[in-house]
Amino acid sequence: MFNRKDKEKEFYMQHMDTFTAIGIADPCFTIKTAFFQKGKFGRHSQFFEWELKKGDDIFIEFYDNVTDNKGKVIDIAPMNDNRQLFKLKYNPYFAEEYEVKEGVDNEGKTYKMYIVPTSEMEAVLKDGSNISYSLYEKRLKEQVKEAQSLPRLQQTLVPAMFPDFEDEFAPKKEAEPELQNTEIADALLSEMTIRDLAAIMLMKPVSARPWLNDLIKQSKSEI
Repeated sequence: MFNRKDKEKEFYMQHMDTFTAIGIADPCFTIKTAFFQKGKFGRHSQFFEWELKKGDDIFIEFYDNVTDNKGKVIDIAPMNDNRQLFKLKYNPYFAEEYEVKEGVDNEGKTYKMYIVPTSEMEAVLKDGSNISYSLYEKRLKEQVKEAQSLPRLQQTLVPAMFPDFEDEFAPKKEAEPELQNTEIADALLSEMTIRDLAAIMLMKPVSARPWLNDLIKQSKSEI
């Protein structure tokens, strides 16, 4: 079983450079889930009353629950691959503006939880600057759209800028022997050469591996 405090520390360490850029030595940081609520637009997150009463801006990273085949939560994982950090500015009027829910803890004490729209938060960039949540979502959608427009062989690779290597890296007579079909499946990513990477990114059959060139030609014919 995972320890939430340990997980929260792991998440916090992920953003140390950002907090340094902001100039905050001891930020109010927490991890939360971001969920959709019936009848309401966009995602929301829950905050304890004591969190909102502290008078500090709250920095948040969202997570997803990891469950077993019986639905039991066994771990938590970052909700976003880019490990985006968000900030909820202190709002002295939170009790008047946010929906509230009450609960009872294990000791029988009543507590309050406030439902806060994620749209009211800001996305904190690596350099410490902030952008609105709506602008963050817009940029994210643009990145996804751009990635989806790439040829299939490029979608799993980091975009890069390459010159035209077609002449420089055209297969020579001393090229390595062609792998047999049974060997292709066992080709290791660690064995990829610059020529192979250029071939994939340029979608040009300039690799010294004939099977990779054939794969590129086939992929281009299907686009």
